[in-house]
Amino acid sequence: MALPIWWQVATPHKDIREGKLNEAIFAADLGNVILGNAPLEYKDANLFFQKTYLTHGLKQLLENVFSRLKTGKGDPVIQLQTPFGGGKTHALISLYHLIKHNKDVRHFFPDLPGVQAKVAAFVGTHADAVQGRTPWGEIAYQLGQYPIVEEHDKKRISPGKERLHQILDTTGPTLILMDELLEYIVKANRAEKVEQITQGQTLAFLQEISEAVAASENSCLVITLPASILEQYDESAERALHQLQKVSGRVETVYTPVEGIEIYEVIRKRLFESIGSEKDRKAVAQSYFNLYQQLGIDVPASVREIQYREKIERAYPFHPELIDVLYERWGSFTTFQRTRGVLRLLAEVVADLYKRKVPTPLIQSSILNLNNQTLRREFIKHIGNEYETVIGADIAGPNAKAPKIDKEMGSEYEKYSIATGIATSVFLYSFSGSERKGTTLPWIRVALLREGIPSTIVGDAVTKLEEELWYFHSDRKQYMFKNQPNLNRVIVDREETITEQQIQETLRDLLQKYAGRGFEVYLWPQTSSDIPDTKNLKLVILDPSFTQDSSQTTQRVNELFEKAGTGFRVYKNALFILAIDANHYMSLARSLRRYLALKEIQNDKSILQTIPKESFEELKHRLKEIEKEVPFKIFTAYRHLSLMEKSGATWKDLGIPTVGAQTSISERVKQYLKDNERILSRLTPKYILDKIFSNENEEKTVAEIYELALKTPGMPIPESINVLYQTIQEGVKNKFFGVKENKTIRYGETVSVDESSLIISGSKAQQLKYQEEPEETGEKGKKQKTTENIDTRSGDETIGPQPISPPGRFTKQIEIRAKIPWDRLSSIIQGVIRPLNEKGANTEIIVEIKADSKEGFDRTTLDVRVKETLVQIGATIEKWEEKRD
Repeated sequence: MALPIWWQVATPHKDIREGKLNEAIFAADLGNVILGNAPLEYKDANLFFQKTYLTHGLKQLLENVFSRLKTGKGDPVIQLQTPFGGGKTHALISLYHLIKHNKDVRHFFPDLPGVQAKVAAFVGTHADAVQGRTPWGEIAYQLGQYPIVEEHDKKRISPGKERLHQILDTTGPTLILMDELLEYIVKANRAEKVEQITQGQTLAFLQEISEAVAASENSCLVITLPASILEQYDESAERALHQLQKVSGRVETVYTPVEGIEIYEVIRKRLFESIGSEKDRKAVAQSYFNLYQQLGIDVPASVREIQYREKIERAYPFHPELIDVLYERWGSFTTFQRTRGVLRLLAEVVADLYKRKVPTPLIQSSILNLNNQTLRREFIKHIGNEYETVIGADIAGPNAKAPKIDKEMGSEYEKYSIATGIATSVFLYSFSGSERKGTTLPWIRVALLREGIPSTIVGDAVTKLEEELWYFHSDRKQYMFKNQPNLNRVIVDREETITEQQIQETLRDLLQKYAGRGFEVYLWPQTSSDIPDTKNLKLVILDPSFTQDSSQTTQRVNELFEKAGTGFRVYKNALFILAIDANHYMSLARSLRRYLALKEIQNDKSILQTIPKESFEELKHRLKEIEKEVPFKIFTAYRHLSLMEKSGATWKDLGIPTVGAQTSISERVKQYLKDNERILSRLTPKYILDKIFSNENEEKTVAEIYELALKTPGMPIPESINVLYQTIQEGVKNKFFGVKENKTIRYGETVSVDESSLIISGSKAQQLKYQEEPEETGEKGKKQKTTENIDTRSGDETIGPQPISPPGRFTKQIEIRAKIPWDRLSSIIQGVIRPLNEKGANTEIIVEIKADSKEGFDRTTLDVRVKETLVQIGATIEKWEEKRD
């Protein structure tokens, strides 16, 4: 059963659904709330609390403040010290509305006691450090007690605890909020150099107000301080923060508004009207959890723990890994408002995915759309504009490589945007304000895998990214993007400097290297005179401008077959021509360009200094791989073979070579010609008798027979003249033909031959031999011709004198019974059965086997091996007799 799509279950807020998202709603600002010009979501107390998730920390804070204001119990001075964007300002606005509009929003907090109190706030980012009211002046002014400190405010001197006690006693239950105080001090420091304003008075006031509030009966001070210094601040700001922490630290209690998985609830409350049924959330969480259990060690151990299933459910419709990487990695940037920044990013993510109706059960980092410029800018502003190039080159955009990989690979890649998804998730994991950068294959699986995506695809896809992306780096299986080009980009840049001439020169050198010795090889001839007209088998390899399917190639091939310089080619059947495939040459040229680029990079010290050290081993590996690849590409490209037939030059396709086969170009061509019986490693005497001799021409020299094959288009060729020698010797011995040596006829005997030997047909040799043999008297007194020691091919056995049939008379039937050594049985097939069958004999073989063994034969040997073999080969067992002890 398919999991429900997240946007079919969860409902984003109306402004997100309608694409009217106002980024200002994520810019929480207490000063704007006080001034009444904040977005409605912050300014309206009811709407604010409708979209606020009360975390454990926020509840504790509210309970403490109410207790302090109502009963005097609780912490009088509270410091909210969390990383930037950790929910401090949101907590201050909550306190402000709860006191300022207590009656209107009490229904959100039925467990809190009612209280009547006043609230005053000082926001450092809004304050004028030169001409505006001081912190003590602003607080007194909002509480209606300004005259008490008016003189001190104008002179910018802290009023002291006595006057502060007077204000608090006069006002009654009072909540004082101080936000962005460090910002005010930094501005005061800068102004002090011109206006002689003593910023130390602010620190003095903070100490005085803290002690005054602590000593009062029902007042409370809540102050926010950053955990660290923003990048735009200097060393003096860091000293000021240290002093602030030291002063407030004497009496304060630290609260954390948002902790752990509460961020998931905060985000859901702010972005969604509804998150659907618990049943759907549990089903999705269980499905993902089951997937991680099945993957085992291929995913991190933490996602296989039972708690992670609850985490998925709590984060729904987001996958926890997306929120975690934004909150923990990107939130560590000092420029990134942690909760606020995550909310702003995720709001844009939800708006984009909802609009495009992307069908996924959960929102994972791999489906973020970095083509969305608003979303893209949210990341770029924290890491630098140079990463626009990185994203555009590798991840998202019309020329990005990851989407091209998806399109080229097709199947699951294109359906689920595998390469783009992996690149996107790795990009998110690549940045952090700390040293923690990059991600691993197990976490990539968590970021990418969902229902329908095969888990086995991830490893291959990451390898594909490593091979093709420009800014994708891997260091000990840790993957990340950097603005520094990786080896791929360096290679591409160097490839652009490789010329076509360099490629052709390298190809020629490699062809020479891999030509082999199967033929005489002639490489890239310019004219027909470059190829001699000899009896040797020759292979011509044309240069890449002559592709198999072009008219100029046809013209060049015909010229080479027909001419040898100014004369005509005689031995045209001994010539073979190899041409390149146009499409495969493009692939070969790319590989050669890559090969040359890698060689140059390896030898260029200045370039090696620009690439990461982890790329050195990769460079060696790639060069080694391309060196293995190039020969295969050459053999694949040079696959079209032209040879002469009766009808003229014909093209044959050698096909794709076997990967890893150790061979040469000429041996590959020769093997093809052997497989197709154009070159023969062995000839039968009958073949020569049928092809060479006729009734009119019964005599030829060995040289004439050999030359006939080399001259006649389409005729099979002996691999060498030695093949012809062996066949003739066999033919003479077996009486297919004879050899005429002066006036002597050699027939039915072992002979040696050379090119000048005159070969005559068997019938003529028999006649001549009969005429020259002496007559002898046989058993019955009849005169017979005899020959001695004629080898009948029955192993090494030689049978004695046999009668030679006179001309015109032939033996019609023969029956042989011979005792043969068991290890020479194969010779019977070659020397006895085959010659008889070549004469059209209907041969019947009866095998009689007698075997004795001192050890004896077991039933397995007799029944399973011996008898079963006879049955399988179709033998008729006429006798099976066993003798036992």
